[in-house]
Amino acid sequence: MPDNAKRVKRRRFLKAATAGGVAGMTALAGCAGGNQDGNGNDSGNQSGGNSNASAGQGMATYTYVNNAQSYNPPRHDAINLIASQFSELGLDMEVDVLEWGTLFSRVSEEYNYSFATWHTFFVSEPVTELNNLFNSENTGAGQGNYSGYENPELDEMMGSYLAEPDPDTRVNQAHEIQKTLMDDVPTMPITQMPQAAIYNSNQVGNWQADLANGFNSYWTMINLEMKGGEDTLKGYWPETLSTMNVLGHNDESKHVYQFNMMYDFLVQLNNNAEPDPEVSLATDWNRVDDTTMEYTIRTGHSWHDGEDLTAEDVAFSYNYISENEVPLYSTQSQYIDNAEVVDEQTVRINMSQPLGPFNLAVANLLPIIPQHKWEGRSNPSQANIQEPVGSGPMMFDYWEQGSEFGMTKFADHFAPVSFENRFWRVIPEASTVWENLINGDLNYEPFGRIDRSLDQNQSNENIGTTFQTAPTFWMFTPNEREQRLDDKQLRKALVETIPRTPIVDQILFGFPDVGSNIVSSAFGPLHTDDVTQYEESREAARSRLEEAGYTWDDNDMLQAPSGN
Repeated sequence: MPDNAKRVKRRRFLKAATAGGVAGMTALAGCAGGNQDGNGNDSGNQSGGNSNASAGQGMATYTYVNNAQSYNPPRHDAINLIASQFSELGLDMEVDVLEWGTLFSRVSEEYNYSFATWHTFFVSEPVTELNNLFNSENTGAGQGNYSGYENPELDEMMGSYLAEPDPDTRVNQAHEIQKTLMDDVPTMPITQMPQAAIYNSNQVGNWQADLANGFNSYWTMINLEMKGGEDTLKGYWPETLSTMNVLGHNDESKHVYQFNMMYDFLVQLNNNAEPDPEVSLATDWNRVDDTTMEYTIRTGHSWHDGEDLTAEDVAFSYNYISENEVPLYSTQSQYIDNAEVVDEQTVRINMSQPLGPFNLAVANLLPIIPQHKWEGRSNPSQANIQEPVGSGPMMFDYWEQGSEFGMTKFADHFAPVSFENRFWRVIPEASTVWENLINGDLNYEPFGRIDRSLDQNQSNENIGTTFQTAPTFWMFTPNEREQRLDDKQLRKALVETIPRTPIVDQILFGFPDVGSNIVSSAFGPLHTDDVTQYEESREAARSRLEEAGYTWDDNDMLQAPSGN
């Protein structure tokens, strides 16, 4: 008979999983691959002739970090379900439920986790993001590579891509990068999430997304049309903002979506993911050579406090962010040597190394900040900003921390919005959000929850929805610093154990697609379908592990290959 103490330890998280709403899903997940007997028990869990406790070594206890159910109920439930399947495979699992900011820091800065899942998104240039996430030199604390994956050959491939000025050549290089990553699986998309606009159709319309930020983008906001006499865009977020410092936030969406409207960037993208001079601070640009870009700066534009925005402000922004090594923009800063003013309308950016997609990887991401407000600050990422001053189409209005944040229209902007005000209220409960959306107290849903409430309410006569393919996904990332997780075969077996189809169909009501590639088809020709495909089958996972020398003890706990 199995040791009851071990069995209880292995399944101690299942009580929380059931409370989170996953009860009944585990058997469904087994239908994605493993063989079940007439009682619903997965025969793949039987150790059979391969059980040999003396032949293997015990495995670690693994911790799957999870967000609170109130923050994102479907993802909370999906993580519990995946953890239960890993337990059935023979891993000793714990689920640690954390407040979102704490979870994000634990994974992205402290690397104190075994498995993590959240909704991640790439901006307009996917390989720049991949290089940050998986470059072997970025594995130090807080440097971006929180998976701990190292592959010098991939580093070289990504470096060649980023230095390549020819877009067509970069397409083929991007395909090879995807093939490598999807074969090594340092991370796996569980679901390919759609971009979703959810709104009160009586008050607002004409929702157009861009590639980088979906329906929360700059392009979306400047093209919205208000209806029925409404002049305020009314949204929410399940938790409060944590800062007003555009150089000091942690890159969470709740901050990005505010600062992208308060600040201008050299280049903005249209809804075809193309740099568009009609809506950019720069009205023209050209590549002088492999390491030099020149930008013509829009004249007659001002900061929100009335001061003129000049070419000196632009050069200052790039030099200041680079020289102060602002952590948030470390990926972009590594390509900047310096910026210089050529004349009153022209700024030259000198790169430290060639970067082919400079406009997509740097120029549309670094905010332009006012020199007269920032030049006296020596530690910008730690600055305590109470009333930020930018030059974007929306100005700071008020911040009632913990309850509401508001912006107002900057009427003199060259790409103005059609509404007078925009606010976000802090509302944790999805049911309250939908009640307010339907009655018009809110008129859009920026958080983009894909859940039961959306499924039940999208047909309401007051609700409009628009969906399109997105570069976003729910990721599954193992921390390769943890015992055995640097073994590619174990990672592949874990991927095969994840019930991606049941998560899409049952937890997310069929809205997303099943995850298959880290670079979404939203990136057009940069995407390829020619990557390793993984079964959803615990039986396939067990077979893979057996071939790699893993065994199971008498308690059906996974044992590492002896001597490794």
